[in-house]
This record gives sequence, structure tokens and C-alpha cells, in this order.
Amino acid sequence: MDTTAEAPPPPTAPKEKPGWGLAVLPSAGLLACVRHGGTSGWWIALWAPLLILAVLVTAFEWAVTARVRFRMGPWGWFTLLSTHAGLLLGGGIAVGLLDP
Repeated sequence: MDTTAEAPPPPTAPKEKPGWGLAVLPSAGLLACVRHGGTSGWWIALWAPLLILAVLVTAFEWAVTARVRFRMGPWGWFTLLSTHAGLLLGGGIAVGLLDP
């Protein structure tokens, strides 16, 4: 039971529905890779999200390292260097600079 003496707030205008922009961009990228890439396009569509995730994780790790650089142990440095080496190796293979 509502026992407040205040009147309920007036109804506000209906909220605007979200647009299609967020869904259209990845879909268009996927369709362009598959349409123009052939078999390689499917591989690009499968591995591109992982590459983007790896880049974001590396950028985050650099930001964290800048704050705690002198307090990292040997395992932290090994993880940092192996992450960067793996990212560079994977990027080189993805763009065709290295032959697996």
C-alpha cells in the first residue's frame, strides 16, 4: 500500500527505440568477408573477433603494466612478453607476412 502524500510523477515521453547501427556494422563486415573472400573469408570471419579480443587484452595489459611495472614478478613479465609475441606472430600470419 502506498501511503506517500506526494502525487505520482507525470508520465514521461516514451523512450526512443535503439537503432540498427550496432547490428548492421558487424553484419556488413561478415557478409563482405564471406562474399568477397571465398574460403579465406570464412576464416577471417572466424578469427577476426579473436584477433580484436587479443588486441584489446594487450592494450589493457599495457595500461595495467604502466601502473604496476616495478611490482610485477617474473611470471607477470613472462606472460606479458608471451602475449605480445603471440599477438605479433598471429598478426603476421593473418596478413600473410609469415608462412605457418
